Amino acid sequence: MKISHKVKAQTRLRLLEAAVDVITEKGFEKASMREIAKRADVADATIYNYFSTKEKLLYGYCAHVQTLVLEELKAIDDFHEYSLRDQLHQLVEMEIRMWLPAREFLQVVFAQTYAAPSVGHELLAETKEHLKSMVVELIDASIEAGEMPEQPYQDLLPALFWDYQTAILAYWLKDTSDNFANTTKLVDQSTEIIAQLLLGGVIGKTLDMFSFLFRTHVLQHLNTLDNLMMQPELVAAKRRFMEGAE
Repeated sequence: MKISHKVKAQTRLRLLEAAVDVITEKGFEKASMREIAKRADVADATIYNYFSTKEKLLYGYCAHVQTLVLEELKAIDDFHEYSLRDQLHQLVEMEIRMWLPAREFLQVVFAQTYAAPSVGHELLAETKEHLKSMVVELIDASIEAGEMPEQPYQDLLPALFWDYQTAILAYWLKDTSDNFANTTKLVDQSTEIIAQLLLGGVIGKTLDMFSFLFRTHVLQHLNTLDNLMMQPELVAAKRRFMEGAE
């Protein structure tokens, strides 16, 4: 009998959630595919139809979290009306909120990525694309609305945000303050700075400057960065988040 897409999706999710539980309890090395399958109430052989290795289970859950983040942000009716600063702030906070139930599991993800960076780089590709597509959408909508200017090397901004968010998560995992107050303060302050840099075009122009230096090595021809922090007025309404241009 043919298994429906819905049933496959449910089975896949059970396996991911079981992997979180087993790997958190026993550690990555001691966790077995058989035990994960048993915890998910799936036949031993069936698990390999969904995930061929423990590594794919590990990073598959990371991609799942990014999907949850996207769904939660899209569920906010007026999210597209937020300022860029508030949208980025909400994105980072939502990431932490979605990881909170699996915080110990995320620590394992970081440890495994550090131990085998090439594997992590390959298997985190889907997760990165999920996040980068969200950031691209926010930046493009902000530019269309006249909130921020187009800038050189704009296509590098989503990758920079991935690095930033990874650093925030790493900090959060080490945060022992009450209710992660230190992380909250860091997110508040850092997203404010990032938004100001984006709205002023500073990041793009800084990248452009370094590119110029690399190409020419002629310091005397550098332009000054005067007035980069001036924010343009909002001249148009933003499109709805992740719904594309009107």
